Amino acid sequence: MSITKPVVLDESDNLSRTELAETAERYAREVQETYQQSPIADVELARVDWKVSPQLCRAGAYCETLLDDPPEHTIVLSYPGYRSWGWDRMKGIIRHELVHVVINEEYEDGVTAHGPEFQDVADSVDAPLRGEDPVPYRYQLYCSYCGALIDGLYKASDRTQNPEEYQSPCCETTLQVETNSDWPGIATE
Repeated sequence: MSITKPVVLDESDNLSRTELAETAERYAREVQETYQQSPIADVELARVDWKVSPQLCRAGAYCETLLDDPPEHTIVLSYPGYRSWGWDRMKGIIRHELVHVVINEEYEDGVTAHGPEFQDVADSVDAPLRGEDPVPYRYQLYCSYCGALIDGLYKASDRTQNPEEYQSPCCETTLQVETNSDWPGIATE
């Protein structure tokens, strides 16, 4: 399994979680100004709450919508993803999640998550249709005999702390743990 190193290009790639949420909110306004012909220009951004998760690793972000009158949205961004991919890629993820806001408001439960309606709105703001690859695992568990990758984990566990007490399913020998020293880490603010 190859480990990709975090991309650190400039100061916008070193934001704290709080700064990332604030920057994402400002960027959403910039998206509305840039793509005035898109349905995103009509979104009431005051009804979008921005959060940053230190634990979200399998996706770059997600959008939760509470279909009240008016609807309320929460966009949760992955902090490890941001630290791994950088701000430039997060901008595409933010546009993608803003498309979910439009689709959730316009169609409620009437369409598939990334169907044709989604694709039309995504095209209008140059949003990627597909998410980023997951953040590389912090811990990789290998068979100590044949070297096969057995599992990958983001958090320490009994298996990462005591691999000699566990057996690989392939060769029934102990596990070996490798820690990704370039893992983007989790800020504790």
